[in-house]
Amino acid sequence: MVLVALHTQALGPKHAGAYIALLERGLRAARLNNAFPDRRRLQGTLSALDQAMQRGIYEQLYVDSRTGLPNMASYTRVLTDQEIAAGSLARMGEHEDLSRRRDEAEVFARLASKHEYFTWLKGIELAPVDLHRVLLRRHDPMTGAASFRMELTKLDGSGLYMQLTIELTQIASVWRRRVIDLDKDGESAAASQAIHAMIYRCAALDAETIFVRLHGIEGVSVERVQRGVIGPVLFALPDGVELARTLEPEGPLGDAWQAWITGPGARTSTPEMAATFATDIAAVDVREEKSNDPLSPLLTERIAPAERARYEEIRRRYPFKVFKDRKFIGTAGVRGLMQAVIDASRCRNLIYDLR
Repeated sequence: MVLVALHTQALGPKHAGAYIALLERGLRAARLNNAFPDRRRLQGTLSALDQAMQRGIYEQLYVDSRTGLPNMASYTRVLTDQEIAAGSLARMGEHEDLSRRRDEAEVFARLASKHEYFTWLKGIELAPVDLHRVLLRRHDPMTGAASFRMELTKLDGSGLYMQLTIELTQIASVWRRRVIDLDKDGESAAASQAIHAMIYRCAALDAETIFVRLHGIEGVSVERVQRGVIGPVLFALPDGVELARTLEPEGPLGDAWQAWITGPGARTSTPEMAATFATDIAAVDVREEKSNDPLSPLLTERIAPAERARYEEIRRRYPFKVFKDRKFIGTAGVRGLMQAVIDASRCRNLIYDLR
């Protein structure tokens, strides 16, 4: 493991393979629903990174040390490879049987490996780093009111991978403001540049804060804001020589991890990983306001006294409730530290075993 830049560590081929295998198992064990980024596409990216590392096309895998997830460079490398795959295959001679020439020279072996990688990569769905969609839910031509579902999947600046889903209704009087554009046939929609930029900037905020901010837009009524967040992921990968691990986790889980990694974890001889998957909802149909997330209490528990009166007035004007939850998934060696974090917060979270 090598620290190569701020918040960035590089894993060599041996550590990278073990890390990817653990992360793929964690994603499968999480059984993510449609509130989260598409698991299959994320696994496609992990598989592509694994293929590139195994074939020697990449020498290192870059991980965000704040979250334990692949960093932006890792996502964009395979996306770029996929974009240039067709052209690269043509230049290498797509119709040439490279497999017969592997033993002729080292150069042909490298070409054959790249040829196989690009051929495989063309048919793989990869995780996006920024995908914004607007889906029309309902449209009343008589009143001009329309309801939309907005989805943003992104690798956030914090290093977390998330999907933000917003359900809202826009009334006819503000069509001129181009908050969301409905096409002439009334069957499809697209967010204006202003609302897209606002949502993109706010994606790192909790669902409650986003809900309130959207209600500040004239003519918009918000019904639901939901975030599905993958990470942080904490890992320790021994190989008898060094211990590759995440470096900079923050918060109660990070504190517990640091205590473990300098104590029992320093002697671990097996790969260990603790992964978390958070759901954060602010909606008019949430029945009970509650945070079952040890890493993220409700805003009402964190707000400064000077802001409380304004906050309570906003909640009075916009009736909604907030619910937060988090799944914990980990190997046997780190189950204890996850349970300690949960117990300290008085939450009731399940810990799924990573087998």
